[in-house]
This record gives sequence, structure tokens and C-alpha cells, in this order.
Amino acid sequence: RTWQAGLFRRQDYAGSACVQASGVTLRTVNDRKPASLMREHAAARELSAMNPMRKPAIALFAVTAALTQPASTRAEMIEHKTVFDVKYGLISIGKAVFDIRFDQKRYVLDASGKTVGVAEMVAPGEGTVESEGLILESGVIAEKHEAVFTDRKKDKKKKLEMSFQNGEVENVKLDPDKKKDKSGPKWVPVSAEQLRSVIDPASSIIVPVDWSRANDPKAVCNRMLNIYDGDTRYDIELKYKSTNPVRTEGYRGYAYVCSLRYIPVSGHKKKQRNVEYMRKNEGIEIWLAPMAKTNLYTPIRIEVPTWVGTFSAIPDYFGVVTH
Repeated sequence: RTWQAGLFRRQDYAGSACVQASGVTLRTVNDRKPASLMREHAAARELSAMNPMRKPAIALFAVTAALTQPASTRAEMIEHKTVFDVKYGLISIGKAVFDIRFDQKRYVLDASGKTVGVAEMVAPGEGTVESEGLILESGVIAEKHEAVFTDRKKDKKKKLEMSFQNGEVENVKLDPDKKKDKSGPKWVPVSAEQLRSVIDPASSIIVPVDWSRANDPKAVCNRMLNIYDGDTRYDIELKYKSTNPVRTEGYRGYAYVCSLRYIPVSGHKKKQRNVEYMRKNEGIEIWLAPMAKTNLYTPIRIEVPTWVGTFSAIPDYFGVVTH
């Protein structure tokens, strides 16, 4: 494959998953109205019931990565950070930090997250994910992915490791190894063919665009992402919707708003309520903005309406990290 040097060509305009540990001030339980508190507890229980390894909760993911590049390569990488305040309605339920290091050929994703507020009271949890791979003009090729999710209430930890070879899933390891038996007629089986030309969920937030079309919102948004999360296969279809101004610490400019459709492929239970709801959900939005004024985009805002209310990831910071 050849690479166009234009990946890092600067654009003509100025400055595109989760949860935190800190500093969100909420009113005490005694100050809350019962109905409001019940809604928040219902939302927290809904989050707790969703297995992060199986759901396309693109908005609320927590992720970490270990750099394996030589020191000389790391020094040349651009480092970009996004800090999200994750909300249920107007209430903060967590924060996530996404750290992306990239150059013309590679990306390394490093982030972490933790529940806060009411979500921390009802379903305390935290997670890390590591993902890295190659950057092409049309997309990314995942190479390895690791996710660790900790339920602090039950003191339980789950770990997923995946490796890829030329876009094909090479190995999947779970710890503890408690995969569900999905051989029955109620399940849609995952075939070997469906594990080719796929990426992990975290790698889906790295969105490269040909430099000659980096200012074209349709070129940025309109695409299909084939994803395997170690358990289920699904596609994510993005389509351009609008262009909106965005202002947050580290970035002041525009974002391309893409509609997002979740398309289940295999590994899920037939007619499962969550799967069917997400498949029919036409209200999901993901806003993409350029990292470091390059033609490599990433989410700067996410909106996910559900039957218990709207979950969103709002940027507290979006910009280059300087050392």
C-alpha cells in the first residue's frame, strides 16, 4: 500500500465510547425529588445491565493504551486528547479521557473512565481499553485491542484481548473465559467470513479522510464500519447530517454531525429487546472534528437517545497535548 504525504496537510480553517473520577458536584439524595431520583437510578441500572463488550455504546466507552513504538517513533507522533463529560439528561454520570497518538502510518489509542455521581452509587465501575493499528486514506486496520472492565460493587473484573492480521480476527481471549453457548436456534451465529475486514470498537473513533476531501462533510461522515467486539459482529453506518459550530477548551471551530445507525450482523440473540431497539434507533448522532488541524477526525460530541432518556458525551477538552 502507498501512503500520501498529505495526511498531515493543514486545513484552511481553524480547529473532531465513558467516564471520570473527579470533581462533579451533585445534590445529595435528600435534596432530590423522588421522581427525578428514580429516573436517574433507572438510568444507572440500565447502564449496569449493558455489557460493554457486547453493546454498541459508542458514546460511553472507557479506554487505555500502552505504547509499543520505539522512542524515535513516539517522539514524532502527534498526541491529541479528548475529555468527555458523560451525561444522562443534564446529570453527569461519568467522565472519560481519550488519548490518541498518531503519525502518518500508525495510531495508538489510550483512555480510561470511571462512573461518578448517581451512577457511581448504583453501578460503580471503571474501564480501560488499548487499541492500535495502521492508518490508511480510506480507514484504519486494527492490529490489537485490549479491554478491561471492573465492577467495583461486585469486585469483579473482565478482560478481553484481541489480535488482528491484515484486518482479520486472529485471536480472541477472555478472562475469565466464560463465553456463552450461542449454538442454539435463538442465536445468530458468527461465521469465519464475518470476522474478515473488521476493526475493534475503539478503533472506530479514528476516522481518516483523503486530504483532498478533508473539508467535504460527506467524505468525512458517509462510511460503513465493520466491527467485532469479541462477542458480537455489527456494522455502524454514518451519514452526513449537518455542520455545527463547536467551542470548548482546546478547540473552536466546526464539527460535522453524522447520523449513526447500528446494524446487527451476528453473535446476538434473535429479537433481543436491546438489539432491536438500537437497530431501529434513528436518533443517534456523532459529531466529528479534525485532530490537530489534520485530515484525521475523531468524535467531539455524541448523542444517544434511549427508552430511559438521552445519554450524551460532551467535550470538556479537545486538543493537542504539548509536553
